[in-house]
Amino acid sequence: MGGRKNAGAILYVLNILIVYHLRLGDIARCLPIAKHFADQGHNVMFECLPEYHGLFEMVDYCKPLYPQNDHSGFHRIINLQIWPDLHEDFCASELGWSDYVYGLFPEGKDIDRQIVLNSPAIVTPPELKSWVLCFPTGYSQDKKIHPAEVIQVAHQVANGRPVLCAGKAAHGMAEFESIEYMCAYIRDAQEVVTINTSTSILASALRKSWVHISDSPKHDFKHPNQRRIERKF
Repeated sequence: MGGRKNAGAILYVLNILIVYHLRLGDIARCLPIAKHFADQGHNVMFECLPEYHGLFEMVDYCKPLYPQNDHSGFHRIINLQIWPDLHEDFCASELGWSDYVYGLFPEGKDIDRQIVLNSPAIVTPPELKSWVLCFPTGYSQDKKIHPAEVIQVAHQVANGRPVLCAGKAAHGMAEFESIEYMCAYIRDAQEVVTINTSTSILASALRKSWVHISDSPKHDFKHPNQRRIERKF
């Protein structure tokens, strides 16, 4: 553990590892934790699967790390993963995802949960500024919302403007070549319509407003900039 002088005091710089392997939206929601420790002057790494490393192209306060067993170079390891060891406890709790995960370590309750991303260095088509971008599928819903219902909402929002539906190519929708590319589209579209999925979480860092169709309370992502459509099950 190294030390350096800072305004007459000694600041100990720690190598901190945050662990959350799966789900783009969950990893993005953990980024404020990384920023919290980086702002204190610590070196922060984030361990996740390689398919999510593109997210860190838009982050300057931590770097991604491949999952590995050797954590010997770190002074502190903050494992925030719910699956599999904490899944039953999470389901039994009365807490939503953010309150549960941010309660897993002592500093969590005091951390600002706003996600901070640098603007993607990608130029999108000029016509995108008049389109509605719709994400009608996702993985985090307790009760699935049919994509046709989401697309219908998007067309209502569009009011005659073009609607671009994005998601998995297997579902017949546009699929982005990288996370950074998808974020650029979320940033630049005239309107964005989402369900409870990673794209709604990313929109909170990239847009001043977007339409979010709500899911059940346990997993539903809430943010003050959402224009929420409350769906009753």
